[in-house]
Amino acid sequence: MRASNGAATSSCCSITAPTVPTSSWRVNRRCWSSMKASCCAATANSASASRPPCASAGSSSSSAAKLHMSESPARELLVLFADISGSTAIYEQLGDAAAVELIHGLLGRMEEETYFHKGAVIKSIGDELLCTFPDVISALAGATAMQQQAAAVEGPGGRKLALRIGMHYGPALEDRGDVFGDAVNVAARVVELARPRQILITDSCFDKIPLLGRGRIRAIDRMSVRGRSAETTILEVMWQRGRSITTVVPPIQRTSEDAGSVVLHYGGRTFTISPQGNPFLIGRDASCQLVVATTMASRQHASIGSRRGKFILADSSTNGTFVVPEGGQPIHLRREEFVLQGSGWISFGEQPRAEGEGSVRYEFRPAVRKP
Repeated sequence: MRASNGAATSSCCSITAPTVPTSSWRVNRRCWSSMKASCCAATANSASASRPPCASAGSSSSSAAKLHMSESPARELLVLFADISGSTAIYEQLGDAAAVELIHGLLGRMEEETYFHKGAVIKSIGDELLCTFPDVISALAGATAMQQQAAAVEGPGGRKLALRIGMHYGPALEDRGDVFGDAVNVAARVVELARPRQILITDSCFDKIPLLGRGRIRAIDRMSVRGRSAETTILEVMWQRGRSITTVVPPIQRTSEDAGSVVLHYGGRTFTISPQGNPFLIGRDASCQLVVATTMASRQHASIGSRRGKFILADSSTNGTFVVPEGGQPIHLRREEFVLQGSGWISFGEQPRAEGEGSVRYEFRPAVRKP
């Protein structure tokens, strides 16, 4: 039997990362640490302002606490993000109570696998787990075990649950149960590239793997990382038995200037999506950039984002998304992606009606290349 050591907790302030999400709740992994740090700083300042002048010992203690993180040396760590894929759809189909039980149960098993493979659970952010491992081999074993745990859990409609896992090996700073630094930022970007049931690693992880252990790893892409002149190679770990391996030569990443833009027309309004920024959300929820007035659409139905010089429409809904390219036939997306080219119509949860009524008109506009 495997024993869990328990998830790491932080006593820095009263704000803690929720272990389970609600159907509409989301936290940006990159903002969580800074939000908590800001809260802690505000709490410390407030306490200092209300303390009488004679309390010099308390002030010294507070100053020492502030200096603690800056004096702590960074060390090489394997940082891993594991995200439960399609959690929004799980909440919509099962309801909050059943979805919380399902996702919380899987997160618990993922934490057990982390501890069993010598890792540490830093925090659970909604439907995502942030972990660290002392070495790459332990992390690969832990990530594979997590994927196997997810594949054994049956979700809505009899579908097995799936994880997206991304990891990076590099310098990180540990402080009071949390972790900061370059390794965290890069790992967060890697997990965004992963598809369901994928384990993606960077070349810094690959370099730490013995030659005999590289047989089921393939290079699939490159990405630019802020502050680095050279691109980072992204590799996939083929953890599933029986999967054949095709070596893929990493394509040269196109710059954001090459991507152009996508223009959407809906309800008399026009939306322009550029390569920069976060994915453009479409759905019934007021938090979406484009709110569609149809009961067949999910609250956060689909998104459009730029990846490797292309604009990708990604469906995350219950009823699916229909795309009708100009002069083409309807394409039904179910948890799938579609590269937007040319022009056409997008319909949410139902077949597009005559003349695009209730649908979104899209146009891809290539970038004007300079001579």
